[in-house]
Amino acid sequence: MPPRDWLLRIEDILDAIGRIEDYTVGLDLPAFKQDGRTRDAVVWNLAVIGEAARLVPREIEALL
Repeated sequence: MPPRDWLLRIEDILDAIGRIEDYTVGLDLPAFKQDGRTRDAVVWNLAVIGEAARLVPREIEALL
């Protein structure tokens, strides 16, 4: 399978950011700490962001 285009990886990052925002809207820090499912969902999406960012080529990253 060919590697995914870098633009799709940027979309993955933006989608994950949107999910994190959706999951945490209206939560203060104590409520977030109490909600294990939300914490797990946020951590998962942070991992998605990290993996996608790692695979964006350096020359594209320099332009962003």
